[in-house]
Amino acid sequence: FLMAQFEKDFRQLCRQIDSLSAGQARASCDNIFNNSNSVSRASSLSDSCSSDTDESNPSQAFYIEITPRDGPYAHGSFTFLIEASTENNYPECQPIVSCLTRIYHPNIDTAYRNCYNNVCISTLNEWDGGVNSTFEDLLQGLMFLFHSPNPDDPLTSNIATDEKEFLTNVRIAIEGGLIEDFDGDPFEMNYGYKQYLLEKETQKITEGEKLDDNIVNILTREPNFKQLFTIDTLEFLMNNTSESSISHSTRHNKEASINS
Repeated sequence: FLMAQFEKDFRQLCRQIDSLSAGQARASCDNIFNNSNSVSRASSLSDSCSSDTDESNPSQAFYIEITPRDGPYAHGSFTFLIEASTENNYPECQPIVSCLTRIYHPNIDTAYRNCYNNVCISTLNEWDGGVNSTFEDLLQGLMFLFHSPNPDDPLTSNIATDEKEFLTNVRIAIEGGLIEDFDGDPFEMNYGYKQYLLEKETQKITEGEKLDDNIVNILTREPNFKQLFTIDTLEFLMNNTSESSISHSTRHNKEASINS
């Protein structure tokens, strides 16, 4: 019964997730998000993470990906694992929520590659046995975290309390870079933000607009850039991007990919 209820509630969420999130969230039984559209798993923790659930007591689980359109985390994509085992007695007990994408957030602790049960959210703390607590409520709570992070109730101690510094560090974590207090462990560019940049530049190509040399330079330095661009797009970049913005080695790599 417990597993049947979990699946029923998941299907109910899937029917409503687009309208509930205004198109900013998706759900799936499988983790299809981190490698969608041939984008590399930049800033994802899932390769090094595993659930702590006992394999002899299998859980039912699903994934939610949230991509905020605005706010401090705009254009980043973040994948969450929602799971319940028979030991958790769902829906009487709240599901386990784990963020699998590395993030700089006071209420989501991915420091030291922690990726299990690492989300602090009021929906879970106030779970009332499923009577008035649903996966839809959980989704709304997760989305609220991206627009209104709560530094007054931090889950991790290495987050800046100064608002300006905090917002700066959020963008560094999404765009890629090194943040103090993270033991020299730089953030890779968020996989969703990378896709956002790619789509932005591809649209400019389609509309015949001038490309942003800095963004093109960032994208073409990615180790898997041959999968990011089509052959036609690569040829366009070679013919329309200034020499100063693309290094000789990068152009050589482009030419090699076109000839391959």
